[in-house]
Amino acid sequence: MIIATIMTVSILSQTINGVRVSPPRIEGSEIIMDGYLDESVWAQAESVKNFQTYLPVDGRSAEDNTEIKVWYSSTAIYFGIVADEIHGKVQATMADRDNLDRDDFITIILDTYDDQRSAFSFSVNPYGQQADGILTDLNGGSGRHSSLPFRIDDNPDFIFFSKGNLNSKGFTVEVKIPLKSIRYQNKDVQDWGFNVLRKIQHSGYWSVMGNTRIGKGSFLKQGGSLVGFSGFTKVKNYSITPEIRGDLSRGLNESKYVSNNSDPLGINFRYGVSSNLTFNATVNPDFSQIEADVAQVNYDPRRAIYYPEKRPFFIDGIELFQTPTRLIYTRRIINPAGAGKIAGKIGKTTIGLISAIDNKGSSLSSIEPVNINVLRLKRDLSGQDHIGLVITDLHQSREGNRVFALDGKLIKNEIYSFRYQGGYSQTNQNGGKGSWVPMWDLAGNMNGRFWRTSLGFKGFHTDFNPAVGFLERDDYVTLSSSVTRIFYGEKDKLVEKLNLSLRLSGNWNYLAFTLNDPPEDIRLYPGFSMQLKGGWRISNFTWIEKFGYPKQFYTNYYLKSKNRFIAYSGTKALANYGMMFTLFSPQKEKFSGNIKVGYGRDPNYEEWAPGNITIMESSLNFTPNDQIRLFILYNQQHNYRPSDGSLVSSNKRPRIKVEYQITPSIFLRGVIQYDSRYRDALRDNSRSELPVYVQNSDGDYSKTKQLYQNDITADFLFSYRPNPGTLIFIGYGSALTEPETLKFRSMTRQMDRFFLKLSYLFQS
Repeated sequence: MIIATIMTVSILSQTINGVRVSPPRIEGSEIIMDGYLDESVWAQAESVKNFQTYLPVDGRSAEDNTEIKVWYSSTAIYFGIVADEIHGKVQATMADRDNLDRDDFITIILDTYDDQRSAFSFSVNPYGQQADGILTDLNGGSGRHSSLPFRIDDNPDFIFFSKGNLNSKGFTVEVKIPLKSIRYQNKDVQDWGFNVLRKIQHSGYWSVMGNTRIGKGSFLKQGGSLVGFSGFTKVKNYSITPEIRGDLSRGLNESKYVSNNSDPLGINFRYGVSSNLTFNATVNPDFSQIEADVAQVNYDPRRAIYYPEKRPFFIDGIELFQTPTRLIYTRRIINPAGAGKIAGKIGKTTIGLISAIDNKGSSLSSIEPVNINVLRLKRDLSGQDHIGLVITDLHQSREGNRVFALDGKLIKNEIYSFRYQGGYSQTNQNGGKGSWVPMWDLAGNMNGRFWRTSLGFKGFHTDFNPAVGFLERDDYVTLSSSVTRIFYGEKDKLVEKLNLSLRLSGNWNYLAFTLNDPPEDIRLYPGFSMQLKGGWRISNFTWIEKFGYPKQFYTNYYLKSKNRFIAYSGTKALANYGMMFTLFSPQKEKFSGNIKVGYGRDPNYEEWAPGNITIMESSLNFTPNDQIRLFILYNQQHNYRPSDGSLVSSNKRPRIKVEYQITPSIFLRGVIQYDSRYRDALRDNSRSELPVYVQNSDGDYSKTKQLYQNDITADFLFSYRPNPGTLIFIGYGSALTEPETLKFRSMTRQMDRFFLKLSYLFQS
């Protein structure tokens, strides 16, 4: 017999800022997580209805009704979801974790500190398959889900429970979030920020709880509240995750498999000092990637490519280490022998501290330590304003690097935001001390319903070096501005939303800026995007540019004239113009995809000469049933010499991934990725047409030749993961090359490898 005690009075009220919900605390009620809301406790739960449309147009009554029921106990919070979908077919698959983008799904947003800085997000599809992460405002930008004004970092994983079922009207889902899985305030009575989003795939619409609107400075600030939480059980929970891994591999000329894993054991420890502060430690963790990063097309090789963090130790609390400029980039810590981390919030101060010993050696027994320390502090001010501090330190032997920076954010009148960061770095080499050199990053945004504008100003000294951070490009100063006009279509019209945008920027190298020289690069980017009825989207990106000659990238280029070699100087400036169009399909029952095509004049970076560029990027997602998923990507980029039409460089990158979800926690995956690169023998195409020579390490000069590179990687994985932390991975990977592009004959194996990883989460 269920014994329930309702500890609070249920109150639901609509306010100017959103919905206020006072969920009941109910003790002694155990529910069966089966996706049916048939236990008596759900009748006592508080409920939220009356969802409204959010994207592409906000403020209209949602066509498909949604009801969210909520209650809590001293150890967990529970949500019941009742989602009607009578206007189209429910899209649902047995999707793997964090892979719900092609399904209908509900996202529950919990701002447990009620400070509108960041929030936990928990998403479930109609079967209860899960995605989770950390949500932060973009303050005028747009996220990966079309034009959403926030981003969700879906790399963090939290333990929560969910189960769903389809029915004739739509679907229902039960969700249980243990309090020990999240951080929250250390108060006897507390309120949380609260919002719920729903994505309906057959229409492409988003709906939202309450009266959240487009054109505000903050999505988080518009959310509702869960009020009056009390009686949480205060325990100092901990978890220990031992892990064991092994591998067998062989190289190009090896016939036998050997193991290079001399340190197969590792352990991770997490201790909840309080409800809002955690301590993590790891010894000899396995930071290997289970799946290779997706190959990206780099339109400008002067810029580095950023890859997100995916490793569990760093992911926990990663949002606490974010800064306007990525002065903290944990992937710089490559192979730590051990590391410790403190992350959480004390009062109005957020703290993040990492101390690691990165090992440049081959094993723990032959350690070559690099000591790395990272400190991130952030103090909440009034409203959503804050001020922050970053300190990083890396030192080894007679070398070292330090970074010190201050940052902050101000939001005024709901639509205006301003952020800033300024700091210095010092790099020491060979026992000598380098100078402290500056950086700055300033940005202002106005994010209205019909108009959006931004202004940015950032600069990095020639010698500025964040050794534990990430810069897309160093030694440069940029001043940029943009304006966007948004038009909203009437209900049931073909064009539901139209964005017209214009962006202008000027770039200098640091010295040229200090000497008041004109900008090296001038960029003008007009564009548009249209959301069409039925979920189709079309976007355009047009470039009109002038790029100055970056001589630092061609210091090893030479021309031979009259039996002597002279340094390459290149064309002083290049004019570029062209456009790209992208078509996005809606998510149909089994298919979705997009295609991007582009053409125009762009730099021939290999020779620093004018080039005619063609670009195509496409993706296709095919789901024949709710257990099998097929993903096909194809990217290609060709650059031709306008003088004679010859091909100077080419990149082709097809990728196929197949997943078979046997059960909600067991799946098989196969990935094949091809990377084909071609570069012609180089010549001074824009001027003398003389062949290009490069200087070797021994001082000799060699004429450049045609280069072909065709790399094939294949990865296969069996995964059993009942919850984050407990898992079995069994996999095989192979790397091959072939002389001719996409012929698949005369392939040569470079390396292949079997690997095994086991870990088990012990949690209090």
